[in-house]
Amino acid sequence: METDSDKGISRKPNGLALLPLLVFFALYIITFVVTGDLKNMPISVAFLTASVVALFTSKGGKIKDRVAIFCRGAGDETILLMVFIFILAGAFASTAKAMGAVDATVNLMLYLLPQKTILVSTFIAACFISMSMGTSTGTIAALAPIAVGISAQTGIPVPMMLGVVVSGSMFGDNLSFISDTTIVATRSQGVEMKDKFRVNIRIVLPAVILVGMLYVYQGFTYMQKAEVPVGDIEWRMVLPYMVVLVAAMAGMNGIWVVIGGKGLSGIIGLLKGGFGIWL
Repeated sequence: METDSDKGISRKPNGLALLPLLVFFALYIITFVVTGDLKNMPISVAFLTASVVALFTSKGGKIKDRVAIFCRGAGDETILLMVFIFILAGAFASTAKAMGAVDATVNLMLYLLPQKTILVSTFIAACFISMSMGTSTGTIAALAPIAVGISAQTGIPVPMMLGVVVSGSMFGDNLSFISDTTIVATRSQGVEMKDKFRVNIRIVLPAVILVGMLYVYQGFTYMQKAEVPVGDIEWRMVLPYMVVLVAAMAGMNGIWVVIGGKGLSGIIGLLKGGFGIWL
């Protein structure tokens, strides 16, 4: 039995408490069934709807008391920090993609590694990008079109290429220092991010090595004759990712890391002409 220290109310576990979470997922499922695209359901709408359901189904007394509890929870330092990181990381990912950092990273991997290691090259690029941006879904969205293009040029099955992208993206997000979920996990448990990194790397590194070796073998199998054209190597395009990754691993505050990465991406994008001030 749990006790609410603020109100002195004893509460028993209640399955109804899961209703807001079920509503949240149901909105996405219904949207996908009706429209065929999850993006048609804005995440803010889903969160707001689930929050309203939580307010009306919770047992916190009068509605004004429930709203007060909700506001105290929403104003928690850890929650607000997660929101800030989520917004800033999304802005950094969008800016970096718009100025060409994703394509430059993929070209760099294809340039540094032999063509027959195309699968492991894409895998490493996904790991690097997701670890730098702190988002697996953003990395998947950015690299999926590139993976499909590589598949069309080489004959490698599309599911294989997309599997490479997804696996690399999940690895990087799991270890990222600026991931919103990482911040919540560490702060809620009272540990440092470097401690989580040390524990996680021991768990995932063996799997990554095994998967990488498998991709090397499959790459040699698929790439007997096909060749993938490598674009021009623009080292400055990869610089924002490098700066973010090094700064985060050096222990710099996550907020300043993503702000610096976004600012550097914006400057490089403006100088290169990838976008203008207003667009």
